[in-house]
Amino acid sequence: MWDELEFRFLDLDQETGWDYQSHLSTAPGTKLVGYPGWCQEPEWPECAGCGNRMEHLLTVESTEADAVSRRAWTPVEETHTPSEGPGLVLGDLGGVYFFECHACPGRPFTHRYDCP
Repeated sequence: MWDELEFRFLDLDQETGWDYQSHLSTAPGTKLVGYPGWCQEPEWPECAGCGNRMEHLLTVESTEADAVSRRAWTPVEETHTPSEGPGLVLGDLGGVYFFECHACPGRPFTHRYDCP
């Protein structure tokens, strides 16, 4: 899919200054649901019970935003606050992603660790 979309992302960057990875793909920082902001190649877990891809439940990150992504994702009310994280150092400022299966009884869960 990347080969099909790469030229669009490059055009958008030239026209607007918005970078896909930093400004448009996923919100950085600690959050509930949505999509993980993978630092490495995505590694979606499959449920051991049913084999379906598990759903993202929670991301806990070492930092909340960098100077570039902060422009796009920080609420207007917080634009003058420093981009500090929760004070965690997970590996080399990485994150932990928690996933759950909505289809199986008991909603089994697992996690993945990601580090830049």
